[in-house]
Amino acid sequence: MKYELNLLRYQDKTWVQNLVLFLFCFAVIFGPAYALFDSYNYDTIANPDLKTYLGLANFDFDQSPIRKYRVIIPFLVSGVNYIFGPVFSCIAPQSFPGPDFSMCMSFLIVNSMFMSVFGMLVYHLCKEFGSSRLAAIIGLLSVLTCRWTAYYAGLPGVDSLYLVVAAMTLLGIKTKNSKLILLAIFIGPWAKESFIFIAPLLFFFSSINKWKQLFLFAVSGILVFSFRYYLDMFSHATFGLGLKNDFAHLNNIFVSLKLLFSFKGIYGIVSVFGVWGLLFIFALNSRIRMALKQKTTLFLLVFLFIVLVHIVISSDIARMLYLATPVFAIWFSTITDKLISIKS
Repeated sequence: MKYELNLLRYQDKTWVQNLVLFLFCFAVIFGPAYALFDSYNYDTIANPDLKTYLGLANFDFDQSPIRKYRVIIPFLVSGVNYIFGPVFSCIAPQSFPGPDFSMCMSFLIVNSMFMSVFGMLVYHLCKEFGSSRLAAIIGLLSVLTCRWTAYYAGLPGVDSLYLVVAAMTLLGIKTKNSKLILLAIFIGPWAKESFIFIAPLLFFFSSINKWKQLFLFAVSGILVFSFRYYLDMFSHATFGLGLKNDFAHLNNIFVSLKLLFSFKGIYGIVSVFGVWGLLFIFALNSRIRMALKQKTTLFLLVFLFIVLVHIVISSDIARMLYLATPVFAIWFSTITDKLISIKS
């Protein structure tokens, strides 16, 4: 009985800590995200993604054959808009540059929440790699203050869910948490088709039995492709056209590799690190360099390679490199802890 009471107290304490952490992330994210949301040029010709996801939130499935299957975020947004839309419409400013203030505000809220969950997972990942609380917060802030965080939280899009899936994958592997692995397996394919590159990381490095994983991946695949088939029937689209367009991204490889070593590519990489990248200067210290080497496990190296694959097939260097920010957070928190220990 005493053990059960202590367990309940621990669970209550953990729940409260996670709630505080979530609110902290949301508070840091929401301001910059709102500023972007209120000033962005919502030109659907320049950024066709906006048209797709706003259309899906309005249950218009005659959209991009690649993006139209990413329905989880748009459906959640539609629910938020259904409940709070009348309130949002009342407070909508005439100067808003977007097509639909109420729907865009719903995207802002939903994506800010998912990005806050992403921040929580990054913090716990830093802690699991041995960082102190202060260092883990530094690692978390390196992610929350990145300019791409506001982009993912403030605009109609679905990348926030994919980032959560990536962070769940890393934390699930590190902690051998089967629940996180299961969530990643079943949510990942709905978040983005590029989950196919993360799936091998789950398969080879997670603690779940390989035969069980094969069964889980098979069930997940059946659910996804069944939905795609019936959605294509409903929207009178050619089945498999989205898959064909996905493979067309392979044509970007040579362009992306050339761009990666250009000034624009280097600028994109620096834009993800921001001023936090200056912490890498301290890697000149042998003790810090050794600590970074010890923390960079094999599955993190494989994950970084997966991020590189994302970059070369998309030709959008900075946006794809952001996927690696959980690893950067681990590095920055490790450097912070070592600096504190050296000074003391």
